[in-house]
Formats: sequence, structure tokens, C-alpha cells
Amino acid sequence: MPGERYFAVRDRLSELLSWIGSLADEVGLEAEPDHPQPVLSQPVLIAVIGEVNAGKSSLLNALVGEELCPAGPVPLTAEVRVYRHGNEGDHPVEPLLVECRRTSEFLQNFDLLDSPGTNARNSGHAAIVEPFLEHADIVLVVFTAENPWTAATWDAVSRLSPEALARTALVVQRIDLKQPPDIPIILGHMRDLSVKRVGHVLPIFPVAARHAFDAKQAEPVNPELWSSSRFSDFEHFISERICESMERRQLLHDGWHHAARTLRRLESRFDVQRRGMEDDAWFLSGIEREMDGLRDSSLEAAPQALGAALERYRSEVDAVVRQLRARLGWWRSLARIFTGDGSAAEIETTFAARMQEVATGFGRDDAARLADACAAHWESVRPRVKERMGFESGVCAVAGPAREEGIGRFVARLEKAVPQALTGLRVRGVLDPLIRRRNASLKGLTAIGLLLAIAAGTCGLLSLQQPAMFLLGGSLLVFVLAAIAGWITRARIAAGYKDRLQAGATTFAEGLKSDHGEAIRLLFRDYSSSLIEVRRQLAKEKAALQPRLERSNSLYIALKSVELDL
Repeated sequence: MPGERYFAVRDRLSELLSWIGSLADEVGLEAEPDHPQPVLSQPVLIAVIGEVNAGKSSLLNALVGEELCPAGPVPLTAEVRVYRHGNEGDHPVEPLLVECRRTSEFLQNFDLLDSPGTNARNSGHAAIVEPFLEHADIVLVVFTAENPWTAATWDAVSRLSPEALARTALVVQRIDLKQPPDIPIILGHMRDLSVKRVGHVLPIFPVAARHAFDAKQAEPVNPELWSSSRFSDFEHFISERICESMERRQLLHDGWHHAARTLRRLESRFDVQRRGMEDDAWFLSGIEREMDGLRDSSLEAAPQALGAALERYRSEVDAVVRQLRARLGWWRSLARIFTGDGSAAEIETTFAARMQEVATGFGRDDAARLADACAAHWESVRPRVKERMGFESGVCAVAGPAREEGIGRFVARLEKAVPQALTGLRVRGVLDPLIRRRNASLKGLTAIGLLLAIAAGTCGLLSLQQPAMFLLGGSLLVFVLAAIAGWITRARIAAGYKDRLQAGATTFAEGLKSDHGEAIRLLFRDYSSSLIEVRRQLAKEKAALQPRLERSNSLYIALKSVELDL
């Protein structure tokens, strides 16, 4: 096909323009009204004129390589016919102009104009053909080898504008009917007439269109017929004319510049997006630094916050000591002397349970305080994210329904630390030996008192009044001593236990300190997840940008290769 080099570049450029346009539509790049995309798919128009039966239709058929135009020994073209690619059908445009649609592959790149003849009886043809000739890429003026100086055709050539003449070539048809020595003579006459008529020699090609058509129809192409048709030089001229056409080259350059300009605009858009994403990432990092600062300040204030736990601890110590004093009362102690005393275990169990409640209450209050601080900070973050990044940042991860879950995890962490903190106090088993010694002392005194009372009763039965009174007084004295001993030991044991527990307050707080700090970190880790949707959105934008950048770079490289062909 003539002009393959031009059409290959044009098709590659058209494909690139389509891909670049798709990328521009994908990112929402607005079109430039002042720089519309040039239409590269406009077919090359080849117009053929000449006298009736000069072989114009046969020439077009040989050029296409198939029976496109009706051709025969008698005139078959009665109107101006424009052959274009499309579904088969003839569509009259006006009384003497018909648009003929054909599925020929050749017509995908070419429009062909076939005219009835410069000497046709209907003079209306000329008025229809002349506008086509002025806009045609190539004008072929066909003469017969038998009569190459027909006046009607030369008159038509003379009427062409200088611009149209620059795209005009003369074709001498049916040279197979002439002897080889006659051809140079005919061509000489043609050159003389060309100078006489238009002032310079137009390109002249002697051809045998029928031989060219038959050669192309053969499988494979018949080299002898092809050589005798002398069609190679003619098709080479058409190819060069198409490839060197300033109008066509300018069209390709316009398409290339449009593609390059669009790519530059896309690159600028991507650069703005990339910088915006970097700014957004830095903005989010700033918010995360604020969150980290809030966490660090909370960790620094943790010892002061644990002061509330110490107050609760001391209050619970007082309650436990009061309970201990109550259990060490004289009558309760007397009742348990012979039945066994489990006061030490009960008090220690009560103390452990109350310390668990201390950790739970303190943890719930401290977690609520920190969650409220995070929620208040988030309310300052949301409008900034909306203003900076253009979308809602979502809800705070430690507010609303998630608040109780976060507080629960915080409390669970502190409750987990209580057994270890109690172990650090070393108060387990302290009461048991003290209460045992006290009970042993009270048991001895009580036994002595009872024995003296029994002895007094015995003496009374024996009417020994004086010894009985003496023994009864001794019994009462022993019981009084037992009561005094019980009261003194109760106060001593309670005071000692209280002092020991109060002294362990700092130890208890230290036992909670590590887990309290970890609970704070976990709560702020949950809070930092509030930005996860923002981060996900930013990552989504980055993920969408990267393949577009790669596509843009690939298109730029492909466009540079087209530039070399241009």
C-alpha cells in the first residue's frame, strides 16, 4: 500500500493520543479549548480526472488491487463518485455526486474520487469536481497513450490553482498498446505541453493499469506483469508525496505537540498530586506527633495519677484495720479460742479483694480521664483533616461505643498487676503468727481462770468459804488480765498491721506503675488507630498515582520514538 511509512507513524501517534486521552480522562484533566486534538484519521484524498475512457477507473482499481470502480470499453462512470470506507452502499449526496461506501482495506486510509470525464456532455461535473481538486492530497490527470494531448484535459489542468498543481501528476495510461520506442516521444510531447500550459514540467508516469491489476490479482504477484506495468515508480511517487506532504507532516507534528503538551500537563498534575500527598503525609505525621506528645505527657503524669490510687489504698487500709480490730474483740476472740481462728486468712483475703477494687476503680477513672482527653483532642483534629485533605476523618477510636471497650482493657491490665503488687508488699502470713501467739496467751489465761473458778466452786461445795472467795477472786483477776491482754494485743496487732500496710503503699504503687504505663500506651495505641481511615485513603491515592506515573513515563518514551520517525 502506498504511504505505508506515513500511515504507520500516523497510526502509532493516533494510538498514543488515544492512550494519553484515556489517562487524561481518568484523572479528570480538563481539555484545552484553545488547543483541540487534531484529527489524524482523515484519509488521504486522491482525485482522478481525464477524458472519457482515458482509463481513470482502471487506474484506481490497479492502485487498490481489486475491482472497486466499474471499468469497461464503454463509459460506465456517469457521475462524480467518491469512494470511502464503510458498509457497502451508494448514497447520493446531490444529483451528480455519489458517495460510495466499500469495505476495502485500502479505503481505511484513502478516499478516491473518480470523475466521468473532462469532455463529458454534462458540464455540471466540473463544478462538483473542482472543490475536490483544490483540497485533494494528490491529483492524477489521466491521458491515454493513444491521444496524450487532448485539449479538454489540458484545459482542466490549466484551471488548477498553483497549490493544486503542486500536488498534481500526469499519468499516461495503456502504454502496453504502444511500442517501446514510442514512449519517450510521447513523454517528450507531454513535457512540452506541460511547460506550455502550466509553466513547468509536472511529474509524468507512463503505466499499464490493467497489467498492474492483473499482477496484483495473481498469487503470488506476477513479476513480469508488474514490471511491464511500470507501476512501481507511480506508487513510489504517491508514497513519497504522502510522506513529504507539508500538510500531512504538519498534521502529524500538531498531533505530536498535542500529545506532548497533554503529557506535560499530566506530569504537572501528577507532580502537584505527589507533592500534595507528601504534604498530607507530613500533616498526618504532625497529628501523630501530637498524639505521641499527649501520650508522653500522660506517662510523665502517671506518678501523680497514681497518687489517687494511693489515696484509695490508704482508705482501704483503714477499713481493713477496722475490720481486723473488730475480729480481734474480746468476746469474738474468746469464742474462737477453742474452735479455731481464721481471722488472718479472712483479713488477708479481704485486703486482696479491696486492693483489686482499688485497682479497678482507679483504672476506670484514669482510663475515662485519658479517653476524654483523647476525644477532646480528636475534635480539634477532625476539622483540620477536613480542611487539609478534603474528607471526613471518621470517629475517635476511644470514644462512643469503643470507649467502654478501651476502658475495659485499661482496667484489665491494672487488675492483672494487683497480685504481683500484693506479693511485693510481703504481708501474706504476717497476721497468722501474731494472732496465734495472742490466742495462745488468751487460751492460757482463760484456762487458768476457769480452773480457779472450778476450784472456787469445789471449795464452796465443801463449805470452805474463805478459800472459795480467795480462788474466785483469783479467777476474776485472771479474766480481767486476759481481757486487758486481749485489748492490748488487739491494739498492738492492728497498729502494727496498719503501719506495715501503710508503709507498703509506695511499694503497691510501684507494683502498678509498669502495667499502668503499659495500659496508657495501649489506650493511646487505640487512639492512634483513629487515623487509620485517613492513612488508608492516602495510601489508596498513592496506589492509584503510581501506575499512572508509570503509564505516563511509558507514553513519554513511546512519544519520543515517534518523534524520531517524524
